[in-house]
Amino acid sequence: MRFFPVPLLSHVRGLIRRGHASRLYVVPALVSTKPTISHSEQVKEGNFDGNALELNEIGVLRVLTSMRDDPYLGLSFLKRIEGNGALPSVKAYAAVIRIVCSWGLDRKLNSFLVELVRKGDEGRGFSVGELLNAIGEAEEDGKLSYLLLSRVSSALIKAYGNLQMFDQVIGMFWELERLGSDVDAHSYVIVAHALHRNGDIGLEKFLGRLLNSETRNPCAFYMTFIEGLCGIQMTNKAYLLLQALRDANILVENSDLAIVYRKVVWGFCNEMKVEDAESVVLDMEKCGIDPDVYVYSAIIEGHRKNKNVPKALDFFDQMVQKKRRINCVIVSSILQCCCQMGKFSEAYDLFQDFRDMNISLDRVCYNVAFGALGKLGKVEEAIELFREMKGKGISADVVNYTTLIGGCCLQGKCSDAFDLMIEMEGTGETPDIVIYNVLASGLAKNGLAEEAFETLKLMEARGVKPTSVTHNMVMEGLIVAGKIDEAEAFYESLENSSWENDASMVKGYCEAGRLDQAFERFIRLEFPLPKNVYSTLFTRLCAEKDYISKAQDLLERMWELGVELDKSMYGKLIGAWCRVNNVRKARQFIEVLVAKEIIPDLFTYTIMINTYCRLNKLKQAYALFQDMKRKGIKPDVVTYTVLLNSNPMLDMKREMKAFDVKPDVVYYTIMIDTYCRLNNQKKAYALFRDMKRRKIIPDAVTYTVLLNNNPQLDMKRDMEACDVKPDVFYYTVLIDQQCKIQDLKEAKRVFNQMIESGVEPDAAPYTSLIAGCCKTGNLEEAKRIFDLMVESGLKPDAVSYTALIAGCYRNGSVSMGDTVLQEMLDKGIELTKDSRSIIHYASLKTERD
Repeated sequence: MRFFPVPLLSHVRGLIRRGHASRLYVVPALVSTKPTISHSEQVKEGNFDGNALELNEIGVLRVLTSMRDDPYLGLSFLKRIEGNGALPSVKAYAAVIRIVCSWGLDRKLNSFLVELVRKGDEGRGFSVGELLNAIGEAEEDGKLSYLLLSRVSSALIKAYGNLQMFDQVIGMFWELERLGSDVDAHSYVIVAHALHRNGDIGLEKFLGRLLNSETRNPCAFYMTFIEGLCGIQMTNKAYLLLQALRDANILVENSDLAIVYRKVVWGFCNEMKVEDAESVVLDMEKCGIDPDVYVYSAIIEGHRKNKNVPKALDFFDQMVQKKRRINCVIVSSILQCCCQMGKFSEAYDLFQDFRDMNISLDRVCYNVAFGALGKLGKVEEAIELFREMKGKGISADVVNYTTLIGGCCLQGKCSDAFDLMIEMEGTGETPDIVIYNVLASGLAKNGLAEEAFETLKLMEARGVKPTSVTHNMVMEGLIVAGKIDEAEAFYESLENSSWENDASMVKGYCEAGRLDQAFERFIRLEFPLPKNVYSTLFTRLCAEKDYISKAQDLLERMWELGVELDKSMYGKLIGAWCRVNNVRKARQFIEVLVAKEIIPDLFTYTIMINTYCRLNKLKQAYALFQDMKRKGIKPDVVTYTVLLNSNPMLDMKREMKAFDVKPDVVYYTIMIDTYCRLNNQKKAYALFRDMKRRKIIPDAVTYTVLLNNNPQLDMKRDMEACDVKPDVFYYTVLIDQQCKIQDLKEAKRVFNQMIESGVEPDAAPYTSLIAGCCKTGNLEEAKRIFDLMVESGLKPDAVSYTALIAGCYRNGSVSMGDTVLQEMLDKGIELTKDSRSIIHYASLKTERD
């Protein structure tokens, strides 16, 4: 009869005291049934017979000693003792640990100690301290004993860390310090993490002791320790330690410093503290260490992940200016940054620049360029670039083909997508489910329902089973293409439709703008959907004034289904009611929240207060402000700005000081604008001076407000001193002022200056020039500027059209005015109330003339 090994270190809770050498351990005898294999292999295969050995403690130790050449057998022997209901003595465990250490089985030692620690003192029958003493006492060689204890101590600290027993980690470390036992760098990292988790208590002492140790650690130790700190998101401590080591001349070799600096930069970037990483780069350069391409790559990628694309591009420009080496990793990050901003044209232009600079580009860089061209509708150019890539010996992978096929489908070039699929298969690349999903979805979005369904059959025929994701993409695509009947029929044809399919139908109707169908399908479901579906539907409903009440119904339905709501949804709904000036509904919803013991946040209250102020209901606004404070919500500078903008006579200085709310540039700018509108220039300038006295730097809007109030002001020198660059709003005010005094030459000069300074104009400066030309009766020039605006890629809005139409009527060119008016209406641009009034009075003037 065979006995198979029981689980390692089963949880025996009986307490057997040490010190009884005569107690017996019943252990199944090990009998080899295969003489040609080792004992350890027998143990692994479970080759035990039914005969039991009765051994006392001394006998157990003798058996373990005989197994010193086979650690696996020793571990199994100890396991058998535990499995028969007895607790091995501390000396037995010490003997096994010595055997495992002598064979260098660190991983086995770590797992063994984790299980041993998990038992606790009572479950083991001895303390960890007693175990360490037993390990040390058995070694006659003092040096060997010290090394063994250091190794076991490190493993014990890792075991405590693995079990999240941070207090024990700290206690163990300080006890080992007292005994003079060393631990390795990885264990030091665990100790630092434990101290940090305990609120940094003792962490500074710990790091100081490490740095000032009489026994100097080797550089490799410190490098490993710093890397470990970065890995557990304690990069700030790692950087402080790095600086201290450098200043103490412990890390003196530039090669070592460069490696450690690189780890710190990567650590900060992984923690999304990219500005700190940039500071480290400056520190490197001051120390004469040249940051390598991987350092720059980490920072650019960090900015990209933070979605701070302008910063990434700015940092890249610094690299170029410093003539740093650029590799394909950096290039792909920069190109992806541009695409994230929607600047697909700039991304492709940059790609061409990199290619002309003879930078080695890989398939990833090319792939970003394919995607950018696809978004720009330049599929033919993308395919041509694809041919160029292959011609340079860069083999295409399935990702490249997927991007191109997706681009073709996006532009309705489905036959090109099929050709690429055939070409891909000819190269030996096997289409995966992702590329099939992209193709099927693209066909559906182009209204090719039959072809999409055939693609699903093709998938199955080639052994690629369509998933729920595949079905969802097809359904959503069909709905977007207006193939509602086909989408519904496909949904009904699914044998086991799931909540994922229902969710996709709702999302598809949302994307197609069919909010009635989306809401109807959602409301009849009796089970909760994923949060992103609710968010998509809710956002779409809030955006349409006729559907805001349904957005509120959706929230109430989510409450019924027990779905945890994102608090931002409350603010969105209240903001939607406020946007249509229905403060009564908004206030009612706040009362519903309060009844459910949900306190609206500061953002929600501020929206409500702003709406009351906009509707000139100042009493209600102030009452809501007081109610907000009573509920314990602290106002911020935006809240005070909203109130003071509607009533500058309110004295909020003492209250703002009590709440420690400091005015910002927006606060001052709005207050300056308010006093300018009240024609109180003295107060406005006093605020401007106070702002600068507090070292709050004005922005372009602040200067624009002052300039708009007093055209005679010369702000150029002041703006240069504050390093404030004029924006499009600032230039528009200047252009408008010159047009009002009919100095079109100067107005055009300012417009050209704006272009030369790199400020991209929007419709506003064009509209000012159009109005100025109409005012002087130069309709031909006004129409030329209007056409120039369209050619630049800007879409004229109702204001631009109104300026030109009214100018035509005022100057007696009724037919031209009618033509422009009809063009505006044909483009679906509705006349606003103000536009109608302006055009009406202009036409009356024509009739009078």
